[in-house]
Amino acid sequence: MSVRNFIFNKSLRQTSLLRQIRFSSCWSCGKDVKNVEPNLFCGNCNALQQPPRDENYFKIMGVKESYDLDESELAKKYKELQKYLHPDKYANRKKEEQEISEKYSSLVNEAYKTLLEPLNRGIYMLRLQGKEIPEQTEVDQAFLMEIMEKNEEVENAETEKEIMELNAENKAKINSLQKEVSAAFFEGDMKKVIKLLGLMKYYTSIDTQIQLSIRNKGIIR
Repeated sequence: MSVRNFIFNKSLRQTSLLRQIRFSSCWSCGKDVKNVEPNLFCGNCNALQQPPRDENYFKIMGVKESYDLDESELAKKYKELQKYLHPDKYANRKKEEQEISEKYSSLVNEAYKTLLEPLNRGIYMLRLQGKEIPEQTEVDQAFLMEIMEKNEEVENAETEKEIMELNAENKAKINSLQKEVSAAFFEGDMKKVIKLLGLMKYYTSIDTQIQLSIRNKGIIR
């Protein structure tokens, strides 16, 4: 490696590190604080700090920005954050800190729910790029008929065997679409991502009906 490239790469690493650091004044003690994410507290007075502004859900949760995120890692990060942020921990603290904990905890809850679900995660990643999926996805008549038939099958399913077979079949459809969405994101084909997520909306709606039926019938999985 040339000296010039070495200096350039070192500069990139330093810039990347600086982006992880927040410089601000603590609302409680007024002193300058330097928090390297995901530190939550002032190093001087230990007061809980305001949630970072304009940071996306991936950064808030401390996970890699990828459609193929590790859901077990996401759940672990969520539990770790809520261990420190739950409002009950601040019942005897200053009112300002109680309000911060409520806001921060709510933000983490929203981030977790959004990133956990494949459809919502994909839609959120599109929004990070300034794009949306349309309210009405253009699909052919054959696909709509298939969806209508599946909805009827779910409505008419009576036995545990019928429900669970429909559940497994629909989950397989969603998993297959996930793989296609992942590949489309990797290739940077946003038009394809939008189309696939539009299809996933239909199967996710069916999944919601199936899970409701499972609960109503008291099926234990």
